Amino acid sequence: MRRVEDKRRDYVKQLVKNLVKLQEFDTRLRELTLQKGDLPSMISNLNEDLSERREKTAGFQETVDKLRSDRKMFQAESEASKAQLKKYEEQLYKVQNNNEYDAISLEIDTKKAEIDNLRGKIEQTIEEEETLKASSVEIEEEIKGLAEQLKEAEDELEEIDKLTREEEGRLSTERENVAGLLDKRQLRQYERIRKARSGIAVASVQRNSCGGCFAAIPPQRIVEIRSGERLIKCEYCGCILVWLEETPEAVTS
Repeated sequence: MRRVEDKRRDYVKQLVKNLVKLQEFDTRLRELTLQKGDLPSMISNLNEDLSERREKTAGFQETVDKLRSDRKMFQAESEASKAQLKKYEEQLYKVQNNNEYDAISLEIDTKKAEIDNLRGKIEQTIEEEETLKASSVEIEEEIKGLAEQLKEAEDELEEIDKLTREEEGRLSTERENVAGLLDKRQLRQYERIRKARSGIAVASVQRNSCGGCFAAIPPQRIVEIRSGERLIKCEYCGCILVWLEETPEAVTS
């Protein structure tokens, strides 16, 4: 019976050791991420803004192309109407009676109205194109400014990455190795607590309190934690509680 208890205690002891290591890796990786400040989110936002404005300028160009196509069509229709108007005006001098005169006069008035209407449409396409061009110039200036901001932010982030990339790579590899020592259920539990607690899943007992939320821990519960017979979580914050003899502040502070 004692041998079984010893094996159980050794298993929990090793489990706690692995969880503490995992937390230390995650804490340091989080510190390295925080060194980057809001640069990653700033870069993401700038890319979104740039993409939005570039799509808008592309939409402007499509609209301009459509306006030019419409204007070309209106001009062709206008030329055709002018040619017909000229014919009607020439026929007007050749009419034989009042009925013919009235009919041709009506056609002339109709063509003149068509020409005026087409002239208005042509002028409208020109005005709309000029407005779009002005807006496009403004957006191009915005794109230029955003691109400069993006370049500065990316350069700054790259400088930080140069200082942290090697350590991040090493820590990530070591973390993956330690995570591989846990079974899937234990790892899921750890990750669930870590996400819920802003990166902290394992908390050491500090001055008879939880190192994660600083809630007081009953003496009997501390005895159970120190015995290492099973994993115990904080009743208040849910962190996995561990007892570290040498460095009680190693996991959380």
